Amino acid sequence: MITGHTKKQTVHKVKQIMNITKDKVGALIFFIFSVSYGYYAYQIPLYPGEEYDVFSSQSMPKLYALASIIISTLAIIMSIINDIKSPPCNNVNKKEFNRKGWTQLASLIALMVFYGSTLELLGFIISTILFLIFGYFILGERRPKILLVASVPVVLVFWAIMTKLLGIYLTTGDIWS
Repeated sequence: MITGHTKKQTVHKVKQIMNITKDKVGALIFFIFSVSYGYYAYQIPLYPGEEYDVFSSQSMPKLYALASIIISTLAIIMSIINDIKSPPCNNVNKKEFNRKGWTQLASLIALMVFYGSTLELLGFIISTILFLIFGYFILGERRPKILLVASVPVVLVFWAIMTKLLGIYLTTGDIWS
């Protein structure tokens, strides 16, 4: 039989698990995104005869979707386990949403829209360098040398691999042609 004290602790533990923290919300949003991505991976059209290939245009998106679903599910489970293990009435460790985090989120979403809209105009190299520099800046990096070193070589090496080694076309931009 459960005593009043134990029952009270159990109720508190259930309430503690049900608290919505940014870890749970982030993992849940990532899970929803992953399931949506997986759904659309199945909508990718296959070329005739490709449905019998071991590796097709759907293979990697499906793999990414499965991996991200597994990771987001584990993140949700780990967040619940951490809530169970944490001592009761411990509001010090409670992770709440703050204004800075929401501002960064909105800024990064706006930056992604900017990147997508300027890719054809400015080209892959310039758009991606700008995207990375402003993304790092939004996340808090302010040293110009670090911003450039973390952006320019990464983009140039990635561009070289994609275009020269793999033969994949990346837009040069309407502004240059």
